Order: sequence, then C-alpha cells, then structure tokens
Amino acid sequence: MIVNKPTNKKKKKISRYTVLCIIMGIIFGAITLRLVYIQVFNYEEYKEKANVTSTRFAADKAPRGKIYDDKGNILATNIQTYTLTYTKTDDAEKQFYTTMKELFKILDENGEKIQDTLPLKIDSNNNVYFEYKTNDKDSQNAEELRFKKDRGLNDTLKNKMFKDVEELSDTQSTKLDEALLKITPEEAFYELVKTYNLIGLVDPDYNAKDKKKIYLNMSGKELTDLIIKGGYSLNDIREFMVIKDSIKMQSFKGFRTATIAGNIKRDTSLVVRQKLSDFPGIDVSLSPIRYYPYNNLASSVLGYVTSINDTQKEKYELKGYDISSDLIGATGIESAFEEQLKGVKGGTTVKVNSQGRVTQELFKLESYPGNDVHLTIDRDVQYAAEQALVDGITNIKNNVIDENGNRFLNATRGALVAVEVKTGRILSLVSYPNFNPNLFTVPGQLTPEENRQYFNPDLDSFGKEFIQRMGLNKTVDDLFPLTKNGSRTDQYDLYPSQFYNYATMSLIPPGSTFKPLTAVAGIESGAIDGGTVIVDRGKFTEHPEVFGKSFAPGGIEAATGPTTLTRAIAESINYYFYETAYRMYMQNGGLGSIGALDSIAKYAWQFGLGVDPNSKEKASTGIEIGEKFGQTYNFKSWKDNSIAFAKFNLVDFLEKGNYNGATFIPFDIRTSDDDNEEVKKSKQAIKDKVIENLNKVGTEEKLTGHDAFAKEIKADVKNIMEHSEKYKKNVADSGRNFNIENQISMVAEVIAQFTINDQPGEIKSPAQLVYASIGQGMNNFTPLQLVSYISTLANGGTRYKLHLVDKITDNDGKVIQEFKPEVLNSVSISKAAQEAVKQGMTAVNNEEGGTASTAFAGFPIKTAGKTGTADFSTDQREKGRSPYATYVSYAPADDPEIAVVAVVFDGGHGSGIASAVKAVYDAYFKDKLLKEYPNYTSASESFKKYVVDNPYNKNTNNSQGNTQTEKDVNTSANTGIKTN
Repeated sequence: MIVNKPTNKKKKKISRYTVLCIIMGIIFGAITLRLVYIQVFNYEEYKEKANVTSTRFAADKAPRGKIYDDKGNILATNIQTYTLTYTKTDDAEKQFYTTMKELFKILDENGEKIQDTLPLKIDSNNNVYFEYKTNDKDSQNAEELRFKKDRGLNDTLKNKMFKDVEELSDTQSTKLDEALLKITPEEAFYELVKTYNLIGLVDPDYNAKDKKKIYLNMSGKELTDLIIKGGYSLNDIREFMVIKDSIKMQSFKGFRTATIAGNIKRDTSLVVRQKLSDFPGIDVSLSPIRYYPYNNLASSVLGYVTSINDTQKEKYELKGYDISSDLIGATGIESAFEEQLKGVKGGTTVKVNSQGRVTQELFKLESYPGNDVHLTIDRDVQYAAEQALVDGITNIKNNVIDENGNRFLNATRGALVAVEVKTGRILSLVSYPNFNPNLFTVPGQLTPEENRQYFNPDLDSFGKEFIQRMGLNKTVDDLFPLTKNGSRTDQYDLYPSQFYNYATMSLIPPGSTFKPLTAVAGIESGAIDGGTVIVDRGKFTEHPEVFGKSFAPGGIEAATGPTTLTRAIAESINYYFYETAYRMYMQNGGLGSIGALDSIAKYAWQFGLGVDPNSKEKASTGIEIGEKFGQTYNFKSWKDNSIAFAKFNLVDFLEKGNYNGATFIPFDIRTSDDDNEEVKKSKQAIKDKVIENLNKVGTEEKLTGHDAFAKEIKADVKNIMEHSEKYKKNVADSGRNFNIENQISMVAEVIAQFTINDQPGEIKSPAQLVYASIGQGMNNFTPLQLVSYISTLANGGTRYKLHLVDKITDNDGKVIQEFKPEVLNSVSISKAAQEAVKQGMTAVNNEEGGTASTAFAGFPIKTAGKTGTADFSTDQREKGRSPYATYVSYAPADDPEIAVVAVVFDGGHGSGIASAVKAVYDAYFKDKLLKEYPNYTSASESFKKYVVDNPYNKNTNNSQGNTQTEKDVNTSANTGIKTN
C-alpha cells in the first residue's frame, strides 16, 4: 500500500521589501515618464506657459533725501525721468538685433544716447583704449583686472596657464593677473565680440548648429572683420556690445533689467511706447535721478553721486545696495550723510509674458525717500562768494603785475569760506574750479573728454602747455615726474583740479594773516603790550648771539622806524613780529630751551591752528565733510619733519658730490633694487645711524661725537665704494685719480658734519620761530582752519566747531536730529589784546595805507581784515608758482557776526582778493544795507552785480521762491530736460 508522506514544503510568500521596491519602481517610473513627456515631447508648450506666467520682482529705486540751504531753498532733489530698459526673455533674445537696430535709430533721431558705462572706448582714429577713473597706475591696474575678470577673460588664460588647478596659489594668481594686464584693449574688444555673439549683427542664423561650430572656431578679430564687411563700423559694433555687456553684468544678480538709456525726453519715450509691441523685452519707465537745480552752485559742499566702484562692492553689498544700479554719495554732504539721504527701496512682484511685459501685479512694496538734510549754507551768500571769487581770480590773472613786472598767469585755483562767528555755522564754502554735479547723476553720460578732465587728466599735455604759457626753462618730467608705475604726479600742485576741495583740503602758508595771532601771543605772554613801539630797521639782523651773524630776514617794506602794533598790523611790517617772537623766546628760557621754541605754538593751538603733538586732541575743525588739518611751527613737529627730510637731503648732496664746499666723488646711498645685498645693508646701516642720532636731539640722550660717528660709519662707506657698481661708474666718469682711503674719510666726515653738527643745529634753531611769527616756515593750514582762527579772534576767544548741517528731517518734515553750536575750547584773550588787534585789523580795511583799504573804500559798515602774501618756495618762479594771495576778515568790526577767508593760489598779494570778501558782506548784510544805506546800494557796482543781479534771488518772498523751485523741478521731470 502506498502511503502518501506528508510534506513540509510551504507556499512561498512575497516579502514586504519586494512589494515596496515594486511600488517605488512604479512611482519613479511614472515620474520619469512625466518628465520625459514635459521636457521632451511638450517642451515648447510648457516653455511658453512658463514664460507667460513668469513671476519676477521689479525693484523700484528710492529717491534720495533732499538737501536744503538755511532758508529752505532746495540745493539737491530728485526728478522723475524716463528710462528705457531691456528684460531678457526668449522672444527678446530672438529679436535682439532687430529690436536694437530700430531702437538705436529712434534714439539717434531724437538726440538721445545709450547709457554707456563700458570702459572700452574707441577714439577718432578707431583705436580701442581703456578709460580709467583715476590717474594712479595701481588703481588703473585694479580697474582693468576687475573688468577683465568680470567678463571671463581670466578663465581662458587660467585654463592655458594652470590647467587642472582648481585653486590658485598667491604666486599663481599674481602671474595670472600679470598675464591679464598684458591683454590689450583691442584684444579685449575682440574677445567680447566673440563672447557676446555679435556676429548676429550680420548673420541672424548664427545659432544654427552648422554655423555655430564655424563661428566658435573663429577668433574675435576674424568675427569683427566679418561684421565690418557687413557694413558696420567699430563704433556700431561697440554700441551693441554696450547693451550686451550691461545685460551680462546684471545677470550676476539674477533677474534684473538692463538700462539702455536713462534721462530721455518725454517725446522720445512716447515714440518708443507706440512701438513696444514690436520691441520684445523693451520697456519705458519713470525712475528718480538726482538733480541739482543750481548746477555748479555749492558743489564743493554738496559733492556728487556715483556708481559703486569695484573696490566698494563688498562693503555696499552687505548694506543691501544693488551694486549694479544704485548710486552713492562720492564726496561732500552726499557722501558724509549717505546713510541719512539714501531711501528705502521697494518694488513690485509681477507676472510677465514671453515678451517681458507685465501681465499682473501680485504684490507691491512701497519705497520711501531718504531723510532731508538742512545745511547752514546761505544760497545767496554762496552765490556772491562764488561769483566774486571767480571775478577776483580772473582780474588777478589778467590785470595784476608784481613789482618785478611778472604776471600771475597761474592764478587758476582758489577758495573762500564764510562763518558765523558766534555759532560756527558755515554760510559759504567755495572751492574753485568747481563742477556741475548733474553731470554724474546718470551713469555713462560723461564724454571721454569729460572723463579724462575729471578723473584722469592728461598731465603730459597740460605740462607742455603750462611750460609754454609760463615761459619756463623746464621739462614736463621736471614738473610732473613719472612715478615707478608710469603715472605722472603733480608735485608742485599746478593743475587746477575741479574735484579737489581747496577750501578743506589744501594746506597753505598763512603769510601775514598769521600776524594778529603773533600779536595776541605777544601781549598775552607779556613780551609786548598794545602800546609797545619797536624800531623797524628793515632787515632783521638783531641778536646775532641768538640767531647767528648771517641771519637777516627782511620784509616787503624798507626800514620804517618806530612802529606801533596797530601800524605793524595795518601795514604788515615784518620786523615788528620778528622782534616780538624773539622777546617771547627769551622770556620762555632763550638759548638751549626747547620749550621756548613753542612760545607761539601754544597760543596757535588754542585757535585751531594745529594741535599739540603730545596731546590726544583731535586734529579737526569739526566740519562734516573730509578735511586736512595743518600744523603750526613747534619743536616736536619741526624735528619730525626735519628727520623725515634728512634722508632725502643726505641722498641729494652725496649724489652731487658736494657739501658746503667739500667735494668728493659722487656717493650713492639711494635705495636700489640693482644693489647686491652687501651694498643694501651698508646703505641702510648709514641711514639708520643718521636717524638714530637725530632722534636724540632735544632729549636727555647725548649725540655721538663727530669723530666717533665718522669712525662708526667708515666700514659701511668703504663697503659701498668697493661693491657698488654705480659708485664704480661715478669714479670712472670723474676721470680723476684719487686715494680711496681719503674718499672714505671725506664722505664719512661730511655725513658726520651733517648728522652731528648741522642738522641738530637747524632742528633747534630759534630762526624757525621768527619765520613762524609772520606765517612762514612750516606753518601750513587749510582755509577752513584760518576762518576758524579768525572767527575765534573776532568773537573774543570762543572756538566753535565748524559745521555745515543744521538739522535732519524725515519726509514729513519731522526733526530727527538737530545740530546746535558746539564749543571746542575757549581762549583767554585780554581786552587789551582784543582792542589792539582790532585796531590794527580795522586800519587794514579803513585807513589810508591799510593793505586792503582800496577794496573797502566806500563800504558803510566798518570791517576788520588782514592781507597775506606767502611764498610757495624760494625758487617758486622757476616752478611756475607765485605767492599765495590770502585775505582774512570779519564784520562788523565792533560787534562781529561773520568771518571770511579768501585765498588765491599763485595770486600774489592778499589785497587782490579782498573785493571778493566785500561781495560776501554785500550779500550777508543785504537787508541792513538796503534799509540804512540806500545811497550805497544804489551806487555800488559790487552790490548790484552780486546781490541785485543774483538770478536766484528774484523773488523776495522765500516761500514763493521755494514753490517756484519745486515747480521748475517738476516741469523738468515731465519734459525730460537734460540736466547737464
């Protein structure tokens, strides 16, 4: 019997893992099939839908805050102007060249220009060049490198030079930069022609597969030649390149519209609007731009706005700026109050179609204007100051001749500052030449000539013209030497720079305008009093036991005999102040006393003419915009300056082979890369020993003895003579037979004489105190410092912080911050000193013989003043320079309200510019003069020209005038009037 055996086999079950894998496979398969369906079979359909419903954020520029003068007149505002923009879409790209050709034609017919910020330019000879924003070679290289890297020119080079290297070392990066800089502007132009596919100008099918490969293998030069054969010039090609480049730069920030043309006329915008359906990607919009209703007026105060440069990108990106389109304050109030003036940007989230047109607004974020800044500047005083300064400079240049028959042909620069003496409020601040800030409100609107004029002046051409005009026996290299990096430097300050603020940044010798301070110091120290009479003997040969027998500074006057302080100030008699300085020196310790050398300085510092170098006092007048701050003569500063120049003086006389009559083979200790290490060490060792000893002057440390010092440096002198190739050449060129040991001893001796005997004596000499007493020597101050000093003198000793801003308000007029008068320090000036100085300065303007009396003849308000004439250098005429013409003043003399300083570079005598200060008084005292002195106002040519004929002051009612200004601004916006 067969028995069926039971089986242990069970039916196998499907595991849950297998089920999960099957499900996941089905899901991913479905997704894959769907993606293939969308991206391959229905690509065009879905692409169109995406384009039609693209969501984008269109940013709105925020208007900057307004800037007002102290009467509420608008000095800087914003106007809405029409802007043409391009938005990149597929449709727009397909018709790019067709659209742009038609658009360029419309712009040309209407006298408009594209917004051209591309630094690759083409001159009249079809040469491509790089337009820089500076004349400093290092900065130019930085600009060029940033430009080339942003356009990808470094990528190709990197692949050639360092293939497969992911991260370059510092050395490799330097080599890459060097290679980039070797790419010429022309080569860069050709590269961009290729990068931007500009072959599309002549071949609409350039993207077809067969042609694309051909063009890819052609060089940029070959492509450019093809385009030119197609009927386009280099300038035509460049126009399209400008737009393509703008689009590329905007693409770094994701979706952005590229500006084609800004600040266009309303009529032009209407023509474009009518054809928008034919221009995919093109749009016309209103956007705010900065506008300065009075053009050049107060540009030295206001400054200007500019694009964010490459070196500032990171800083402003962190602050939320769009570096590709936002403008920032570059100088002046626009820069100093950037945080207050900038607005809060808004924008709109929109849907756009395939042509880049907005189909729906989804969300709008309002933009808010920046805060408003209210200045202390008085528009009408500023106008009078600017016009009168220009007229005064013109008159000096064309009509004034000095005692030797020389004309002041280089009187081309100047400054004027007017201040309220009881508050420190600056009523007028003028720097000449100035500029029109409207030129910079639209990027790319400067012509190549204007760009060079403002940012990169051609000092070579200017130098040639200057030498011919001035009749100088010099070369361009003498006046404008080349630096190591190949750029020229204006070492004698000859070029009139429109961007340089001469009022706040130029350091000038005050000349005789310093004498009132010497008078105050003399009286307050007890060295003289208001009645002291000093006999003027012409040349100051007194006290040879202190100054030496050869010391004999003179003055512009001959000996005048017994002289009072009043007459000394009125007629600017140097001798009186020389003697005053001597008496102060002796009173404070005399010979051997280092502290006595600061006899005048300790008073000057209180007036803001420098600061004690041993103190922690801030070197500033308090003004909100950039300034320099000069120093008065004092021992420590003079010593530091002397040591700094000692190295140069030492190099100079050793190279000449002559020192105080001792002649030797020219000996070189100038630093040179050509020297071997032994020579370099010896040169540095000699300089270090010289500096080490000079630093001991005026301290308790004793200097090395003359003989010991000479012995100390002999080994280094010998080492240089034996190993320096330049010295060996000097020996050969001399053609002389000599004993090397004698030469070693002689050179060591003259270096010792310079270091141990002569230089220390010069550092400690009280002669510098005498020069300082009349505003010469190392005394150098800005016009701003001078007006602070005169203001302090006029009000009896209170030195106020100088300021340009009264308050800041929001867009609704609410005061956010207010700036009250701030006292920096108080100077103790006795009534006797005040009266004595006032009498002298009043005589300058009002008495016969006063150096400014001619300018103020007939002016009914009593004023006080002081003229100054300070040399640039002892050989100034050979360099094309002349004395500075400086004039300081305050009024009324008996109860001062306003202090003014005016200066003309190379202008001669200060009296030549006193008339400009009188014009300021005409404007400031306008109401008083009209009411109390009608005969003067009706007869004065100055009052008529600078007050009555002021084109900005035709409305006597301020509020009406403001309304008119606003109306004019709005009209400009509606018509698209060009601001330049």
